[in-house]
Amino acid sequence: MVTALPQFARFWMICRKPTRLDGRTEPRQRYSTRADAFHDAQRLADQLDAPFLILEAVEIIRPGTNQKGLDL
Repeated sequence: MVTALPQFARFWMICRKPTRLDGRTEPRQRYSTRADAFHDAQRLADQLDAPFLILEAVEIIRPGTNQKGLDL
């Protein structure tokens, strides 16, 4: 069963935007609010003159999760 995360369990991470198809995203820190993630992403983007992404955890996938009804 796919379980949407409740608001209290959601978190955000930031990473530098990959510039190639084989580029890797390697977020390392969790933020408890989108605003905190935005603040750090903006600071890093300005400091490094590079685009950054904000990633959000939105679902929990457990072993045996069924894909029925998902637009993949």
